[in-house]
Order: sequence, then C-alpha cells, then structure tokens
Amino acid sequence: MLLSGFGNDKVKLMAKKSENKKILHLIQQAGTLMMTNRNHIRNLGNITFDTLASHCFHVGIIAYCVCRMEQMSHNDAMRALTMGIFHDLLEARTGDNDFVTKNYTVMDDEKAIKDQFSGFSFGKDLQAEVLEYEARKTKLSKCVKDADCIAQMFVEWSLAWQGNRLAEKWFINDMKNRLPYLKTKSAKKIVRLIKSTDPQDWWWSELVEKKGPNLKHLNG
Repeated sequence: MLLSGFGNDKVKLMAKKSENKKILHLIQQAGTLMMTNRNHIRNLGNITFDTLASHCFHVGIIAYCVCRMEQMSHNDAMRALTMGIFHDLLEARTGDNDFVTKNYTVMDDEKAIKDQFSGFSFGKDLQAEVLEYEARKTKLSKCVKDADCIAQMFVEWSLAWQGNRLAEKWFINDMKNRLPYLKTKSAKKIVRLIKSTDPQDWWWSELVEKKGPNLKHLNG
C-alpha cells in the first residue's frame, strides 16, 4: 500500500511538472509578441513602436475605458482589459494576418486557440475569454473589438502626425469605412476626439495651456 501511494504521488508530481511547463510555454508565446512587428509595417514603413505585444496592451487599456464609458462595471471592464490583452495571443502561432493577406489566406485560429490553452487547468478559462471575443455576441466583446479598431486608428493617426502620408491615407479611409461600424457610441466619441487633437495633447494641454509653460524648465 505504501508503494502504491508513492506511485500515485509520483504520477501527480509528473502531471504537475507537465502542467507547469505548459504554463511556461504560454508565457513564452506572450514574450514572442514583444519581438514581432505587426505585418502592416511593410505597408506603412516607418512604424517603430507597434509590435503585437504593444498592440494587445493598448487594446486592453482602451477596452477598459470604452466599457466604463458605456456604464459597465469595473469588474466587467477588467474582463474586457484581460480579453484585450489576450485577443491576439494566437498570433504567436499563426503570425499577423494584415489587410492584404486576409484577402488570400485563411488562418486556423480555432486550432491555434485550442492548442495554445491546452494542458493546464486554467487554460479553459482563458480560452473562453478569447472565444467570446471571436464570437462578437456580447456587449463586452464588442467593446473589445471597438478598442482593437481604435488602437489601429491611433497608430495611423500618430504616424500621420509624423508626416507619413500613407498612414494619413489609411486614417482618412478608416474614418469613412471603419468609424460608422463601431458598435458603441463611446468608441465613436474617442475616435472623433483623436481626430481633433494631436499625439502630445495629453501633456501639452495640462502643462502648457492649462498651467502655463514652466519658464524655469524652458529657460533654465
């Protein structure tokens, strides 16, 4: 009986090590997103800040804000933030499929999601979040998709201010063809605010216009 118990403990230990390794693999996949430029770099050229990881981070923050603007709870908004961070994790396996390649290729997203979250106990919870996002049926998932669109337009707008005429063309086209199809009024408000300002307005309006420029900083 003692030997039998020892055998069971050994099996449990091996299973736990296997699960821990799968969790590590998930973390590694997330790490690859930090080293992977989004595929539209080949079209817009001088993108230097837009990786898959930075995109997911930004989508998560925007998704939280959109949810709260839509009068959703903090808990729901935190779920949206999580969903936003995980929404493109599958691209660690599939790669980024941009506007051009989507016309000619089909990614097996379902298989990538299933494989990505298999082998550890909380994988099914994360998989459920991503599948909810992909289905676009709940208000929360629609908020996250709106955030995904806003993040893309933010990149185009930021690059346009740096003189990228291609990015400006994309942004103008998205104002025409993407903005009307956003699912929430709050997302549309954010995009219109983006259009009416500039990338440095967040500090310029507070530290220069509102308080007046700090002459000590300017003149030593």
